[in-house]
Amino acid sequence: MKCGRILLEMLKKYEVKHVFGLPGETTLHWYEEWKKFPDIEHVMVRDERNAVFMADGYAKVSGKPGICEGPSVGAPHMLPGIVEAFSSCVPIIVITSDIPLNGEKHNMLTGADQTSMFKPFVKETLTVYKATDIPFIIRRAFRLATSGKPGPVHIRLPQDVLAEDVEVSDLFAQLEFASVPGKRSCAADADIRKTIEILQEARRGVMICGQGALSALAWDEVKSVAEKFELAVLSTINAKGIIAETHPLSGGVCGARGANSFSNGLVLNADAIFFVGSSTDSAGTAGWKIPAKNSNIPVIQLNVSEAELGNNYNSNVLLLGDAKVTLAKLLEYSADYEKGSGEYTIAIAEGRAKYEKMTEEGLANSTASPCDPLYAMGQLGKAMPEDSILVVDPGIAAVYPAGFIKMRKAGRYFVCNFAQGSLGYATAAAIGAAKASPQSTIVHVTGDGSFGFCAGEYETLVRTGANVKVILVNNHSFGWIRVSNSMVFNNPPFATEFADIDYVTIMKGFGLPSARVEEARFLPEAFKDLFAVEGPAFLEIPFAPEDKCVPPVPNWAEKARKAGFRNYY
Repeated sequence: MKCGRILLEMLKKYEVKHVFGLPGETTLHWYEEWKKFPDIEHVMVRDERNAVFMADGYAKVSGKPGICEGPSVGAPHMLPGIVEAFSSCVPIIVITSDIPLNGEKHNMLTGADQTSMFKPFVKETLTVYKATDIPFIIRRAFRLATSGKPGPVHIRLPQDVLAEDVEVSDLFAQLEFASVPGKRSCAADADIRKTIEILQEARRGVMICGQGALSALAWDEVKSVAEKFELAVLSTINAKGIIAETHPLSGGVCGARGANSFSNGLVLNADAIFFVGSSTDSAGTAGWKIPAKNSNIPVIQLNVSEAELGNNYNSNVLLLGDAKVTLAKLLEYSADYEKGSGEYTIAIAEGRAKYEKMTEEGLANSTASPCDPLYAMGQLGKAMPEDSILVVDPGIAAVYPAGFIKMRKAGRYFVCNFAQGSLGYATAAAIGAAKASPQSTIVHVTGDGSFGFCAGEYETLVRTGANVKVILVNNHSFGWIRVSNSMVFNNPPFATEFADIDYVTIMKGFGLPSARVEEARFLPEAFKDLFAVEGPAFLEIPFAPEDKCVPPVPNWAEKARKAGFRNYY
């Protein structure tokens, strides 16, 4: 059996349906076998980086490892996507072909030390030295990618090994590692009981959930624990949707991205904090100010990775284990405990109502020109079909949807990349999400800054026919840097401005039904038309520069208000 066929048969046994990648000379032996193997779809991309981002979006939505591949010449292009996946604990398997083993030291064209290049940013990098090793290596890759702290694994396939024709007898899979989490561990009983004691005493307790809670599929347990102990549930921007944001105990997103004064206020006024599946990173805690590092309130942290436990806060209890299993055990041990009086639930509802009253101007501002971001997101939230999955790029394309579009059911319905924050991520991730959930409408919100990183993939979007509705918010700049110049350094813009670009004409050139909204009052009808299109479509919306309509970021809010700029923090 040819090496490429062995590889495809092993991927099939792990229920792989799609692989994202593009061709190169070192990969052609594999592709020769792929032509005769219709069971796995090869999704051709335009750039190797975006192959990884597609696998990332696929993994987040499907709960299965995303698989991507690239040739030796493109292997360095894949590194940004791998770093993103490594930082955000996303299970992907990256397969790169390479020059022949005997060419490594001969300055052969496209040769580079792939192992050294990828090693710092993957759980393991594996080289296939002979074709008979492939079944073992694939099993190991899936096991590593899905177990413990999930993450990327790299497989290097030399060209001469791909050409081998061998007999194999171990074509079997370990299907418990075909999805995340591969194996679940539970925190120690004593630590669970200490957690219960603290939560019973709390009167303004909050649960801050990170992406690990979503990866563990723990949203039912999060809801039950919150109701049992009357805890406000907040999420980092990467974990948005861990609880239905219409739930009385939902406080929305907290931290520095996608949060507001109400949600962050719940954290600052808490008398106990329970981190679940959160790395307590800077984005989720507003630079470790929300909550403050020197706070004297009890802190509990539950994480599957020992490296993250107690990393940034002096925690009273450290729970090492899977979020779903550990929370279920916590519920079991507290079965006889009855929740509080309901006073805190009422306070949360009142606080939310007060904040929403403050934002009424933006939600009703249909006359603003350029469009008010809050009004635009309000209209988008109303127009989106119920099955929608939001996939957003960093900057205002993420912050406003995260803060002002409510996820009405729990689960992975919001996808972003605030581990590294690579611009251009979401176009590729949206295509991956569409392959993972073809029955869903994928709503992709991006910015004109991100567009420049990934424009070629709109051809991929059209070619694949993915049901992705693209909404480009245009402020003619790298807006986040522009506003940082203003809010942080008190300086005018530098190296941030773009020339005028006719995005509608470009998108029509790709074959996308496209339109532009010039005035906010036309937004409701424009969204209606966008979602009426079968398959992919595009809508451009003009926004004011971010230093004139300042995003809701804690560090910028007070200064924005004093300057008289619109700000909804």
